[in-house]
Amino acid sequence: MDGQLGAISGQHLLDHGVPVDDKAERLADARVVSLIPFKADRTAVRRLIGLGVPIAATYGSEAGFFSLTALLAGSFGPAALAAHTAVNQLVYIVFQVAVGLSHAASINVSREIALGNHARAQRLMRTALGCAALVMAVVGAAYVSVPRLVLAPFLDASSDDAVTVATHLLIVAAVLQFFDCTRNIGVGLLRGLDDTKTGFRATLIGYWAVDLPASCVFAFGFGWDTVGLWLRLLVGLAATAALLMRAFDAGVSRLAAASAAV
Repeated sequence: MDGQLGAISGQHLLDHGVPVDDKAERLADARVVSLIPFKADRTAVRRLIGLGVPIAATYGSEAGFFSLTALLAGSFGPAALAAHTAVNQLVYIVFQVAVGLSHAASINVSREIALGNHARAQRLMRTALGCAALVMAVVGAAYVSVPRLVLAPFLDASSDDAVTVATHLLIVAAVLQFFDCTRNIGVGLLRGLDDTKTGFRATLIGYWAVDLPASCVFAFGFGWDTVGLWLRLLVGLAATAALLMRAFDAGVSRLAAASAAV
């Protein structure tokens, strides 16, 4: 295992033109993770845990929040719950585009930051968001223009109440998914800056501090039921996305300033 790590790390160093004098030291530093517990570097393990725990907490926060949303939708009756589940599944399928772009952006931003190309890191952000927006625009157009066709694999056409509610939810989803993709890409961009804590904090603020109170206003206060739940979901995702994009811009600017000062 250690030998494989050394070989892989050595090739990586050669590919990036690392000076020969530095290679031995960096190869030694690369051998920080081992399947044998007493051989693992404790500093590296602490660092991995420090990066991994906020990522797990972010996913947990999201899962808990969307589970709560399903429970709230169920309080408006079986038709509302069926409509919510169908549209949520559609959004989740399309969301995989954002997941792929998020991981790609994370890897490439990390590489550009390591090479000192801060402007290219910013361009990668715009490229990822542009690709996501293009896909979401096409899908959103389908949501609005042929909603019954889109819903056909998920809802029985004879379920008039559920189809009617789901059709209204698709209109909200057509806008919501832009913010949802931006949020997910933003989390990936920040991971490329070696920052996993900001994404977790942003989900706590956007989902639990902004979104949850908004549900009381839109769904229950205004009496908009399931549509109100999705409108407040849109508000929470927009707030989270804005926080993440701002954090990424600030992070890149900070790194660029630190690099210029050296």
